[in-house]
Amino acid sequence: MRWFSFAILAVIALVLQTTVVPRMEIQLIRPDLVFILAVHYALWGPWPDAAIAAWILGFIASLQSADPVGIQAFAFGLAAWCILRIRQVLFRDHAMTQLLLTLCFMFAIQLIIGLYRRWAMAPAEGGFVWPALMTAVYTGACAPYLHWVLIRLSWLTGLRTSRGLLSPQ
Repeated sequence: MRWFSFAILAVIALVLQTTVVPRMEIQLIRPDLVFILAVHYALWGPWPDAAIAAWILGFIASLQSADPVGIQAFAFGLAAWCILRIRQVLFRDHAMTQLLLTLCFMFAIQLIIGLYRRWAMAPAEGGFVWPALMTAVYTGACAPYLHWVLIRLSWLTGLRTSRGLLSPQ
C-alpha cells in the first residue's frame, strides 16, 4: 500500500465530499465518498494498513461534521475490521458485493452515529433510522462506480486488486 497515494486519494475524496456531493443532495440525503474509499481499502489493502487507513478516513470525515471527532473514526475502523474479517469469502471485484458491503456498513455507521446523537446530545425532532437507511442506499448506489475507478487506479494505490492479480507481472 502506498501511503502517499492514499493521502492524495483522501484529499480528493474530501474535496469531492465538500464541493460536489452537496450538489448531489436529495432531500438532505448525501452519499459518503470518504466511506466508499475506506471500504475499497478494507477490501483490497493488507491487514494493519487497511484498518489504519479506514480510521484516518473516519477521522477526516468527522472533522467536517458536527459530531465529536472520535465517533466516525471508531465506526470506520470497526467497519474496516469487519470487512477485513469476511473479505476472503467474498467476490471483492463484483459490483453487487461492493454495493451491499457499502450499504450494510454505512447503515450500521449511521445507526451508531444516530444513537450517539440521541444519547449524548439533545434529541432532534423525528427519527434517525429512515435518513440513515436512505444515506446508506445512496452511498451504496454510488459505490460500484467509485470502486470501478479505484480498481483501475490500482497501479497508483499499490493495492493488489483482481485486475492487478490477473495482469502479467
